[in-house]
Amino acid sequence: MGNPSLHSIHVHPLKAARGFAPDEAVVEPWGLAGDRRWVLVDGSGKVITQRPHPRMALAAAGLLPGGGLLLSASGRTPLTVPVPEPTGTVTVEIWRDKVEGVPADAAAHAWFSDYLGIPVRLVDLEDPADPP
Repeated sequence: MGNPSLHSIHVHPLKAARGFAPDEAVVEPWGLAGDRRWVLVDGSGKVITQRPHPRMALAAAGLLPGGGLLLSASGRTPLTVPVPEPTGTVTVEIWRDKVEGVPADAAAHAWFSDYLGIPVRLVDLEDPADPP
């Protein structure tokens, strides 16, 4: 048996969206830095996935310094999303787990709602010790 090796690694800042392959990645106690720290949720707070919404796989989310996102998708104007101020939280349901998150601004909600054709909210998960 040969030595284990790693040929590439991918970070997905937004769960269910296309990620990117960084030149290097920082491993934190809860996983890769910046990986799956953002999610889309429906009106009841449940996480949106690719299974019922395959267009999610075509949307890209790049990680900005400080933890914000750069969203892009074919035919859409890219959108920069800053880390939201923690003025209030929402409960996010990821499978059977519930975690708290901070909603992004209205422009981010509108960008993804229009892209997917359903009302959604973009949420930054607060505590990286509770990964999705």
